[in-house]
Amino acid sequence: MLKRKQFTFACSGLASYVCSFLLIFLLIIQLSCDAVTSTNGGEEDPDSTPTTTEVETNLTTTGGDVGSFVQPVISGIVPSEVKFPPNAPSAPVDNRPFFDHFSWQTFIALSWPVKQDQRGVPDNPTDPSTFLNMTNSTPVVWTSYKNQWDLFGQGEQGPTPWDSFDNPNDLCPNQPVNHVFGSAKSDMLPGEGDESFSVPLVDQRQNYALFEIRYNELQYNFIRDNKLYRNKGLQDYKNAHGGVVTMPESTATSEGSILVKAAWKQLTPEDDESRYYVVDEIVFDPVSSTCKKQRVGLIGLHIAQKVDTFPQWVWSSFEQVDNVPGAPNAKQPYSFNNGTDNPATQRGYANKPASKYLIKNKNDRKPVQVTRLNEIPTTPDSLSTVDLNKLYQAAVGNTWMQYYELVITQWPTDPKTFKQYTQNGIYPGDCGQPFPESNCVNTTMETYYQSPQDANAVGGNSCMSCHYTAPDTDFSWSVQLRSY
Repeated sequence: MLKRKQFTFACSGLASYVCSFLLIFLLIIQLSCDAVTSTNGGEEDPDSTPTTTEVETNLTTTGGDVGSFVQPVISGIVPSEVKFPPNAPSAPVDNRPFFDHFSWQTFIALSWPVKQDQRGVPDNPTDPSTFLNMTNSTPVVWTSYKNQWDLFGQGEQGPTPWDSFDNPNDLCPNQPVNHVFGSAKSDMLPGEGDESFSVPLVDQRQNYALFEIRYNELQYNFIRDNKLYRNKGLQDYKNAHGGVVTMPESTATSEGSILVKAAWKQLTPEDDESRYYVVDEIVFDPVSSTCKKQRVGLIGLHIAQKVDTFPQWVWSSFEQVDNVPGAPNAKQPYSFNNGTDNPATQRGYANKPASKYLIKNKNDRKPVQVTRLNEIPTTPDSLSTVDLNKLYQAAVGNTWMQYYELVITQWPTDPKTFKQYTQNGIYPGDCGQPFPESNCVNTTMETYYQSPQDANAVGGNSCMSCHYTAPDTDFSWSVQLRSY
């Protein structure tokens, strides 16, 4: 694909009628590229196509104009389908660009400025300037989703309606709290500081990383309306639906169930806040078990969306580039690495805490040394995850998102082969043949499960391998372990 400035130079010495012919020829090619079909065979509606930013790229185009097909689109509309060109390749590794494109599109849409006092509703979703002009503390769509505490922490009175900003069980009276940290575990503590099925993560400033889980409206209402937050409601639903829970899927025009898991770090004067998405508000602090104002920066984000063509969900994971060494645009000091080889890491970490116990005295905590054990994919050539990261980091302009990178997308390549884990299903063959099968982890949320050796106890070192073993609850450990 020629860059515009290159084309202008090439035409400057030709006769005007030749230039006109070439311009018309390129316009026809561009229009042909725009008329791609979606995975369900339907044509794109030109009236609903979001604005594409003009970003010069040199992506290799194989199997048709693949490079053009994954060009960034700045839109606040969550994609509901993974789209392929008509002549898409069949090998999973060659299809990676389309799934990575889907991941980035979802990340942008969920990180779009949200309408005030309206959960999950993007502000001017078809106007890229709304996104490109936001600050790094502008409230965004996914932070307006209901928190896990809203859904599973409300006791006998149950969770409130989606559009409510109140809770019967109020952790901080007269101080509305949007962030209550915790993982998908069986105890009902109002705040936790450890990673799921593991121990805490201590950064280089001796502060704990903090985690939270959120649900979009479709999934929240499904769990609430069917009372899946209660043991009895969960069992009643399973009895009426063949023993399993199936979350709502996407359609050709609307998003499916979305689960978001975020990791945060406490910001200090040593951190360059311009490189983070920042929240500065009252939170429930799991260390002190009190409500207090904290300034925290986003360091990791998992996104899982239930897609009708990929019912075992599409799993996307992002990180802030300064977490550990390795990103091309990383900047020291790193959040979870001291910049040296001492201490040496074994299987991606050193100084792992000995227990889940949160040490209140900050000076008694030892920073965890973290390295990335599994590299961000560099295949297929010129269209890898690393390549698309560069493309999107340029497309998002001067926003905070330029300092975030996709580390992995995982998806089922053969969804029809699925068999429930509780029906003697075996990963990966009975889990829809995931790709990649393993090594799909985030250094901030699966720090201690980066290697297969460490991850054996949780089913494997990938999103799908771990969540597959959630018994009959459609990959949801939260529903399985949080219902009461």
